[in-house]
Amino acid sequence: MDLRDDDLTSLANSLAELVGAPITIEDPDSSVLAYSQSVGAERSQAVDDARITTILGRQVPPHYRALLDDAGVFTEVARSRDVVTVDLPGSGMTRRAIVAVRDDAGTLLGSVWAAVPEGITDEQRQAMLGLAPVVADRLLRIRERADSTRQRTVEVVETLLSGGDAAVRAAQAQGLRTPCTVLVLASDRAHQAVPGARAGAFVLHLAAVAPSAAAAQVDDVVYAVVSGSEVAAARVARDFLARTRGPLVVGVGRPVDTAAAIDLSARDADSVVRVLRRRGRTEVVETVRGVLADVVALRSADAWEGYEEFSPLTALVEFDEKHGAELLPTARAYLAHGGDVGAAAATLHVHPNTLRNRLRRASQAVGVDLDDPDTRLLLALHLKVTDVAGHG
Repeated sequence: MDLRDDDLTSLANSLAELVGAPITIEDPDSSVLAYSQSVGAERSQAVDDARITTILGRQVPPHYRALLDDAGVFTEVARSRDVVTVDLPGSGMTRRAIVAVRDDAGTLLGSVWAAVPEGITDEQRQAMLGLAPVVADRLLRIRERADSTRQRTVEVVETLLSGGDAAVRAAQAQGLRTPCTVLVLASDRAHQAVPGARAGAFVLHLAAVAPSAAAAQVDDVVYAVVSGSEVAAARVARDFLARTRGPLVVGVGRPVDTAAAIDLSARDADSVVRVLRRRGRTEVVETVRGVLADVVALRSADAWEGYEEFSPLTALVEFDEKHGAELLPTARAYLAHGGDVGAAAATLHVHPNTLRNRLRRASQAVGVDLDDPDTRLLLALHLKVTDVAGHG
């Protein structure tokens, strides 16, 4: 959750005045929520490499985080009710004083860090302890506002995804122009949620490059409705994945000319994510057009229920299992090469006559005539359904 707020920056400046030291306010994951920009009219801002790089990146750099973790600093801060001091000579980090920020139940909300090169005085220690509840109260109020805003955004996104007249009204209020396209950011594995930080980063990315977009995390994934074509939507998603590496995939639905049909685009995007997960793909963006055969195959899977015993695929599998034949690989290669006996035989490393004999056996002994167009269609479809549904 992004808690960065102008009020929090003002609070950091006030803390720096009262403590007499440069201040950063950080969340439990060492992300910078706010930092002081001055320390009084007569006091210059003391800085070091650690503070500069932390502020610029809005996150404690991995190198410094590892040093602090090895020194047990984070563990001590999490359990201590006092100000914790840390001095790591030769690290490029001057001495720090840290106080945990907790709510009334004792849950860690974050921490306040003060740069104290000369060490902390008793007055500074008491000031930090006394101000920690003030910071906690401000963080809780900002979080409540963020939760309320996020909930309203989720409601807008869910209304858009439902389609119909309600989606049209929501799109008009959001400023979404048609065509509209739905993006789904998801983990590359089923039943795993997109990490909160990644979800928040995606929403911020869209806010910067597509201001009218409506995006929110719903259950385990992030749905985004953007104005523009599938090509433009995919470009936005690829730009995000290029900046944020990780086990994520993005499904892109069809563009729709009316907000009333956004639910169709959402269904497409969900299906694309299912395909990517089953195929073991990661860090990719794919459109429904790009994986249409797999999408249609997944949706066709239910159509086979109750008809499997009549399928040419079932007949070939049972014959191979009973007689140790290789009719199914032969049929698969024959279909893959469009009926080219020579190419199919080369793939299987057999003589073309051997392949012809197997095809004849399939027809005479099994009743699967691959010269019949309907038989080829049924076999190819069932093979595709089994292939796609069998992944993941």
